[in-house]
Amino acid sequence: MNFQFENLQQLLAMEGHGPFVWTAVVVSLAVMIRLVTKPMADSKAAQKDVARDIARATNSNGEA
Repeated sequence: MNFQFENLQQLLAMEGHGPFVWTAVVVSLAVMIRLVTKPMADSKAAQKDVARDIARATNSNGEA
């Protein structure tokens, strides 16, 4: 197996293209993480809202 770069410094620099490549990688990963975590957080918040509404409706009907 032949590696493209001899050391970590060359991998990070990528012949001058490194800053652009690594910025794109970081931004892409951040967006993907946000696309996964935001719906999960929204779902939990919606479930809490529904539970609160059910509890409020139950209490207002005189049921305990």
